[in-house]
Amino acid sequence: LFALAAVLTINTLAIMLPINGMSTGELSALYPSLFTPAGFTFSIWSVIYLLLTGFIIFQWTVLSKPYFVELSLWFLLSSFANIGWILTWHYLFIYASVLIMLILLFSLTKIFLLLQSVILTSLTEKIFIQLAFTFYFSWICVATIANISALLVSLSWDGGILSPIMWAITMISVASVLGIFISIRFREPAFLLVLMWALYGIYSKWTGTENNSIAITTLILLLLIAVTFFALLPGFKKNPLKR
Repeated sequence: LFALAAVLTINTLAIMLPINGMSTGELSALYPSLFTPAGFTFSIWSVIYLLLTGFIIFQWTVLSKPYFVELSLWFLLSSFANIGWILTWHYLFIYASVLIMLILLFSLTKIFLLLQSVILTSLTEKIFIQLAFTFYFSWICVATIANISALLVSLSWDGGILSPIMWAITMISVASVLGIFISIRFREPAFLLVLMWALYGIYSKWTGTENNSIAITTLILLLLIAVTFFALLPGFKKNPLKR
C-alpha cells in the first residue's frame, strides 16, 4: 500500500511541480528518438495505475495464497525502481535511468513468470493481478527500448551502418516479434493489447511525415499482432502451461 502510494506521489510530483523544472514529456523531447510513440500513448499509465490500485485493494483477500509473498516482494522492488527511474530521468542521469529501468523490467519479468505457474480462478484475480501485471510488464518492455534509444540519442550515436529510420524499423520489428513470441509462449493475448497501443502511437506520430516508412512498417506489424491477438483468444480460458 505504501509502495504504490509512494509511486503515485512521485509520478504526480513529476507532473505537478515538475521535478527539476521539467515534465517527463519535456525531458523526452530532449532525446528525440524515432522509436518513441506519440505523447497520447503514455496515457496507458493511467490504466496501469488504476489496475495496480485495484491490486492493492484486492490484495487483502489473497494474503494466504502461496504466490502472494513472492509477488509482493517483487512488487516492492518494482515500486522502488519506478520511483528511482523518475528521479534519475528528471535529473538527467540517463545511464542510471537505463540501469534502473532494467531492474524494473527484471522485477516485472519475475512477476509475470510467477503468475504463469499458478492458476488464478476468480475474476478479480484475473483482472487485478494477472491483467494488471501483464499490462505493466508489456509497457515496460516497450519503455525499456525507448529508454535505451534515448541513451543512444544522448550519446549522439549515428546508427553505424544503418540509418536512424532503419534502426527504428529494426527495433519496432524486434519488439513486435518478441511480443508475439511471449504472447504465444504463455498464451497471454493481453500482453499484445499494450504492444498494439504502443505501435499505434508510433504509427500516429510518423504517418504522413518524412518518416512515413516507419508508419507503414508499424501498420503492417500492428495488423499482424492484431491477427495474433484474436487467434489467441479461444485459448485464453485455459493455459496448458500452468499447473
